[in-house]
Amino acid sequence: MILNQENPRTNLDSIGKIASGLCAVHCALCALASSLFTLLGLEVLMHHEAEWTLTICAIIFAVGAAVVGWLEHKNLMITSSFGLGIIFLFMSRFLEESGGHTTGVVIGVVAGLILFLTHLKNSKSIRQCRLVCCD
Repeated sequence: MILNQENPRTNLDSIGKIASGLCAVHCALCALASSLFTLLGLEVLMHHEAEWTLTICAIIFAVGAAVVGWLEHKNLMITSSFGLGIIFLFMSRFLEESGGHTTGVVIGVVAGLILFLTHLKNSKSIRQCRLVCCD
């Protein structure tokens, strides 16, 4: 990942792609290979506090990227997709906290994928908008 030194606002999507991708992988691994975390000494990543911290980080990057994206391209579909991903992240956390672990994990993976794909689309739309504006 190369960060843009000239315009750090576009880095939100770069970091957001990593955060949301890791979120999806984390949810899947917690469900499918939880013993792997223990073997690697990373069981702290399965604690509720860590999961909430990762969730909040992904949401912060999503909100930041959505705001920057809206200011650049005003694409309601992209902004709405960020909102949907955020809602799914919260649903996932609350379902897992209330005992719906399997459903929460599935929704968490979907949320991570939605946010990852939305960050991709957002950064592409920002680049396209800037090309049109600069011509």
